[in-house]
Amino acid sequence: MKKVSVLVVFSVVALVTGCYKEVSFDVKPYIEFKDLRKEIRLDQFSGSKKDSVILTIKFQDGDGDLGLNEEEKKAAVAQQDFNYVVRIFRQKKGVFQEVIPEVTYSGFFPRLKVDNKKGPIEGTLDYSFVYFQDFTPKKDSLKYQVMIKDRSGNVSNTIESKVIILNEF
Repeated sequence: MKKVSVLVVFSVVALVTGCYKEVSFDVKPYIEFKDLRKEIRLDQFSGSKKDSVILTIKFQDGDGDLGLNEEEKKAAVAQQDFNYVVRIFRQKKGVFQEVIPEVTYSGFFPRLKVDNKKGPIEGTLDYSFVYFQDFTPKKDSLKYQVMIKDRSGNVSNTIESKVIILNEF
């Protein structure tokens, strides 16, 4: 009976480890559009309404070198070397045209692997923008193009969001 138990345990372990396939992604980041939503909030200082837009992307990276620590971010800020690059498009007369804002909406996201070990990583990343309704055209239709960059300088594919309408009320 003891031999049967050991054999069953060994078989289960072999089956589980035999079926487990280690995840493998390209070292160049890959992203997909997941969601775009907005929340209407009141500014705590002015009391005016603002649209808080949250863009969610799914990501995969083969060596896990996504995001920057504070020291890396300081160097990147000085060179405006963003690891989250955003392009904004506004609909005018049925055609989307790129908007070049006075202050960029591109930015930085923190390191996504805290253990610093090389290896595949995947997950979702939320990035938010704020639009004050006093300064946003009524029923403003926007969409975004996004790409991310890893610490090795590999640039992801570019994704495009769905359209979102701001300042509806």
